[in-house]
Amino acid sequence: MFKKKIYFHADDYGRSSQISKNILSCLRFGSLNSVSIIINKNLKHHNKLKKLKKIKKKLHINLTDRPYLKNKNKKLFQKLSFLKLLLMNDQDKKKIFEEIDYQIVQFIKIYKPKNLMIDGHEHIQMIPWIFNYLYKKKKFYKIYEIRNSNESIIIPRLNDLINLKYYRNLLAFFVVKFLFYINKRKNLNSPTFTGLIYSGIQDYKTLKRTSIFYKNKKFNKLEILIHPGYCDHKEKLQFDKSYFNFYNSNSRKVEYNLCFSKEINKLLNFI
Repeated sequence: MFKKKIYFHADDYGRSSQISKNILSCLRFGSLNSVSIIINKNLKHHNKLKKLKKIKKKLHINLTDRPYLKNKNKKLFQKLSFLKLLLMNDQDKKKIFEEIDYQIVQFIKIYKPKNLMIDGHEHIQMIPWIFNYLYKKKKFYKIYEIRNSNESIIIPRLNDLINLKYYRNLLAFFVVKFLFYINKRKNLNSPTFTGLIYSGIQDYKTLKRTSIFYKNKKFNKLEILIHPGYCDHKEKLQFDKSYFNFYNSNSRKVEYNLCFSKEINKLLNFI
């Protein structure tokens, strides 16, 4: 019987110094073994991450959260959202392609991956015209993996049904699932993915439910997404208000602590 590979994965490395520092701690001393990286001007944290050899490293393309801009068209990139990207006109798409290319080139320059692995901040890689662009560029950039954010539904708990964040995640879940079929079910070596449905509300109980759900599922690789990178008020000016509230939320601190939990290690080994 083959051994399943579990990637306990964090997004958002590189978004700020504190976020990077906290995720790096989880990679060094906790259960995390996989990370997605936002490209920015702070090479200090990239240099630290490069030294960790047994960690899976992916590019986290950022177009919506104060991206590191190649061009100076700040008006286009200010408060750019998933919905605005989904409905974007062809002229502006060209500027987005330039930014995507720039982030890819910078990632390759810094990390020198043998094969490039990609996902997107707020799952923007699932937007069909962005996904198709990455798919067409797979040979040129040696793209080996693009995250398939389409996941299986886990029967909700009573607590989920009275949580507004769960309904927000459920809406995103169905949008992504629809786009997955629009993209003709291409997944390009993506591990089985889970974490969107409990994004921002992960705790021991949700991870236990996840481990039980996937215990008897057939898969080779499973990526479990959490968000342990958090910041405090010292970095408030680096974020738009809604994003700061998310990065500074107590749920992120809960997910940070999960990375050092012996019980979580047991759950990951259980799958």
